[in-house]
Amino acid sequence: MQQLNADFLLTNANVITIDGADTTAQGVAVKDGVILAVGSDEEVRAWGGEATRVEDLGGRTVVPGFNDTHTHMVSMGNFLFSPKRINAAAELNPSINDLQHRIQAQAADTPRGQWIGGVNLDPNALREQRWPTRDELDTAAPDHPVVIYLRGFHACVANSLALERAGIARDTPDPEGGAIDRNPDTGELTGVLRDVGAIREVLPQAGLRELKEGLALANDLYVQLGITSHGDAGAFPNKAEAYRAYQEAVAEGLLKVRSYLMIREAFYRDNELGLRTGFGNDRLRMGAMKVFVDGSIQAFTCAFHQPYLVGGTRGLHGLQYPVEQLHTLVEELHRDGFQVALHAQGDYGIQLAVDAVERAMNRHPRPDPRHRIEHTLCPTMDDLQRMKDLGIVPNFYVFHPWFWGDQHIHNFIGRERAERMVPVRTAMELGLVPCAHSDCPVCTPNDPVWPSNPLWGMACATTRKTRSGADIGPEERITPLEALRMYTLNGAHATFEEDIKGSIEPGKLADLVVLKQSPLECEPWEIRNISVEATIIGGEFVYER
Repeated sequence: MQQLNADFLLTNANVITIDGADTTAQGVAVKDGVILAVGSDEEVRAWGGEATRVEDLGGRTVVPGFNDTHTHMVSMGNFLFSPKRINAAAELNPSINDLQHRIQAQAADTPRGQWIGGVNLDPNALREQRWPTRDELDTAAPDHPVVIYLRGFHACVANSLALERAGIARDTPDPEGGAIDRNPDTGELTGVLRDVGAIREVLPQAGLRELKEGLALANDLYVQLGITSHGDAGAFPNKAEAYRAYQEAVAEGLLKVRSYLMIREAFYRDNELGLRTGFGNDRLRMGAMKVFVDGSIQAFTCAFHQPYLVGGTRGLHGLQYPVEQLHTLVEELHRDGFQVALHAQGDYGIQLAVDAVERAMNRHPRPDPRHRIEHTLCPTMDDLQRMKDLGIVPNFYVFHPWFWGDQHIHNFIGRERAERMVPVRTAMELGLVPCAHSDCPVCTPNDPVWPSNPLWGMACATTRKTRSGADIGPEERITPLEALRMYTLNGAHATFEEDIKGSIEPGKLADLVVLKQSPLECEPWEIRNISVEATIIGGEFVYER
């Protein structure tokens, strides 16, 4: 029988396969989007024919395509198009006065009455080390509704006109799972809203066209970073157009990156279609039901056993459900055959999430449901052990030590708890299979300050340094090889796809990244500076530097 000829060969390379034996090789042969062979140059060249493209990589490194397992990719449509956005990062606007000038400049170019938006605010990093106030936003733009979001989107500050449009007044009660800040002396609104959905509901929404354009732009940015797969952890806006945008973007060739859609449980329960986790194909697949347990540490809405350093709060106002309601919800989703992805960050919030999964699995046993905890910021050792026993996947935001480490130490939870956050080493030693993510657009591929580059995430996970240069939990450092596995094979495991992607092995999808140098052979912090030379998805060169 005549041997199949490959479509293309990658030769003279350093191939890091991430297979079970951590094999390295010289070349890869690909046919019809699938890996035919991996081995020496001689073994791979045997698959060549007259029409085979041969790429001599000159010693460059080939790794499996990166998997950013928790993003909000479709939300890029809203993030980029509506309303007009200001990058409010303290690195670009060191003081509240600087931020006011940015808002004034935006107001001068925006018709009166139209929204002005901002993202990436970090109050503790401002010179004043506080939130701007409603009055300060009013001074900058009295004739425009203004809302500036905390990096992470779990809190914002709004001016008077924005609050009025959202129907938030002095006597408006705090919503369940959120808080409306008020001046402790006068009771007047400060403008700060923590996990309050009312403000989002009145913002101008991106339509189907803008959502598809956002997906296309995000796709182009992702492939430049070597990302070949991602998980969308719940769309905003939480409406049908977001999911239709995915289908049309794939069909029209706008979206090449493989997508695993985690759907907000409230949306799905209102729109029951009979579909379950795993429906779809290797390009677009229905994933987990997304359930929020607590909020964000930067907004003081993560739920902890012990109080934050300031304010005396434990963040319990950030809990999204009463305990019994959370248990019932997770039990129903588990019973109905879904994977459940629970957003939980504080140690108490994570305990509640694990409790809910444990009860559901005890009452309705089923093999390998592979439920997930998203972010998993501050789990206790007891809960990590329970996660191992229950087969729960921890999905770590590995950027935390560098992005916010100094604030965790001095503003949020103190050094002792901060040393134990994002405990990837401990999780691996216990036998869990952790994956990693960027939470884009919390940070974006083209963010001038905090890029969502997987190679940057690997650098953070292997060094555990804060931005001031302090060590933060050095015992939780992992090796570059372990970091690479988190972003590849472990990411595939989190979506039940480890048999078809995540490593470079015959029969798997040809999702590959060519790097200028090996992340295993440079200083760990320098991993972030390695350039992506080419990205291949299903055998298609979707990016070449």
